[in-house]
Amino acid sequence: MKNVFDIRYEKNLTYILSSSKESLSDTMDGEIYEKTAIILYLYYMDTLSVYWLYLDGIQNAIDVYIISSKEEILEKVREHVSLSGRTYIQYILKENRGRDVSAFLVTSVDIVKKYEYVCFLHDKKEHCAEMKKDTELWIKNLWGNLINSAGYIDNILHLFIENPKMGILAPPEPIGDHFREWYGYGWGESFGITKELVDRLKLNADIAIEKPPITLGTTLWFRSEALQKLLEFGWKYTDFDDERLKEQNYLSYGIERLFPYVAQDAGFETATVMTIEYAREQTGYLQYSVSALFSEARNFFPIATIRDLEDYKINRERVVRFAEQNIDKKLYLYGAGVFGRFCLYLLEERDILPYAYLVSGKHEDEIINGLPVYSIYKINDWSDSAVVITVLKENIQKEMIKNLEAKRVDNYIVFWNQSFDEMRIFRSKLMIDREWLWN
Repeated sequence: MKNVFDIRYEKNLTYILSSSKESLSDTMDGEIYEKTAIILYLYYMDTLSVYWLYLDGIQNAIDVYIISSKEEILEKVREHVSLSGRTYIQYILKENRGRDVSAFLVTSVDIVKKYEYVCFLHDKKEHCAEMKKDTELWIKNLWGNLINSAGYIDNILHLFIENPKMGILAPPEPIGDHFREWYGYGWGESFGITKELVDRLKLNADIAIEKPPITLGTTLWFRSEALQKLLEFGWKYTDFDDERLKEQNYLSYGIERLFPYVAQDAGFETATVMTIEYAREQTGYLQYSVSALFSEARNFFPIATIRDLEDYKINRERVVRFAEQNIDKKLYLYGAGVFGRFCLYLLEERDILPYAYLVSGKHEDEIINGLPVYSIYKINDWSDSAVVITVLKENIQKEMIKNLEAKRVDNYIVFWNQSFDEMRIFRSKLMIDREWLWN
């Protein structure tokens, strides 16, 4: 079984749809609308008008449910809808506990049972002025990429019809300067609670901390069968404690990351969906960001491509394993430059503290990052030593190897190994022995 993150990439489960009705949807059977519901949870009174455009664009034939914990919000929506001519909207007042997650797992459970295809959405509001621009883009991501227009909704439903194994269609990971941590490490501190939920629901799914989640937020289209195990678990309002919303390892943040694993357990796939307009904006942002990040990264270590990144991770683990195997010896870092200091940081992350830096020149009584610096020519006893060569340039690596071998030191490793054969062998070992890779 593969992880949902890898499945999405390998099967290219990213769909970019027109906001207008596509020709393939022209034959859409009207009965599909009877199997479809859109559930909206609204909480913030001062931003309601942002969502009128999306609400008004939903086909009149699709059932819409408005949930809120505030009666004044439901009344405001009633006033707006009375002018739109929509024939079926149901208004539900929920307990003011658990926000959007309890609206989904508690309030909406009986609703979902009546439909085959369901969209759940909720409103957003920035917590500070600095986040206003990014939050507006986030709303555009969530709402615009799920219920952009009647034609777009038709295109969404057509995807479900044409792909029987499609369980979830979710918006992409958000872009914006305040949401940057979600690219590469969308877990934050929420992996623990998500894994706990996977175990509690007894899900047969691949979940691993090194593979980021692909749903962030309780906003998604889903086939009701795909999330049946989660929805029928028996959640109650009392399961939620809003005082803990500031804690990243809290129940609600685990649930919003859990959906693809529930779908995988049920035999369904999770895909990302977005409009053409949003895809243009996201692509521009990511192209600029990736270029800037790789450009800066090259100042510290040789990563210019994804393949370089994979090689770096393998080299890093080679060094960590070498250090662990020599934990009872004096571990020297040969080279006290930028990469030597970076190597120190990586080892300290694994609670491994090297003995000292080694250099080929004279650095008497110098201390760098808390480690003493010794000249290789001043050490006479190498019997209980292990050495990590930390420099990147191959000609300097060879010179350091020559210096060590002149001292009859053979217990050493080169941090950035450029030998294809050795890398290939080590890579194959990692495929067999993956457990320690991200521990």
